[in-house]
Amino acid sequence: MSKRLIASFVCCWVFVAVTAFGQTALFEKKNLAEWDFYVDKEGVKVEEVFSFTGDDVLACKGQPFGYLCTKESYKNFKISVDWRYPEGVKPTNSGIFLRIGEQPKGLFLPQVIEVQLAHKSAGDLWGFHGRKLTGPAERFIDRDGEKIGKTNGVKRILDMEKEPGQWNAMEILCNDGLVVVVVNGKIVNWTIGAEPLAGRLGFQSEGGPIEFKNAVLTTLP
Repeated sequence: MSKRLIASFVCCWVFVAVTAFGQTALFEKKNLAEWDFYVDKEGVKVEEVFSFTGDDVLACKGQPFGYLCTKESYKNFKISVDWRYPEGVKPTNSGIFLRIGEQPKGLFLPQVIEVQLAHKSAGDLWGFHGRKLTGPAERFIDRDGEKIGKTNGVKRILDMEKEPGQWNAMEILCNDGLVVVVVNGKIVNWTIGAEPLAGRLGFQSEGGPIEFKNAVLTTLP
């Protein structure tokens, strides 16, 4: 049996196992003051970038670059969330932030593991500012950058993203060093070498309009 198939079986088993734990609907907190907020431009208010609509959707304008995140930190958890680029708008870039750490001054990306939502790259994994990831040689990226520091990436194995205007479903499992990403019912990426640090969870503003809904968090021991 191939390593890829073994990993898929393990990932599926773990996702089934976590369903018994308690869940929290993150978007029940519709008061933006209950969230932390950062953008790379001074004087911008959170409501100028993010808003909750009447249908329980978190809408993000995508400019300036930054993120909205929980005040609480989490290490081991499963998070499910739906996202879409609105119909009639050019799809751009965004991400789900996991285990957010320090925010380097003057830069828009924190120390973080990101699950990529950039159009046609949904499911890629990135570790910024030294947040470590590991992966198979054929999918692993290791580089340095002036604005993003030491960066590691693990490319996805499948493109499961729907067309703009349609809702996509994502599930992410973080359990110590294991991170698994499922898009629209298929495992598209995983790593067993993520740095197991606790941090906040966030939704990125990076480029253009994007919408999120049905964000449900299941915490693990």
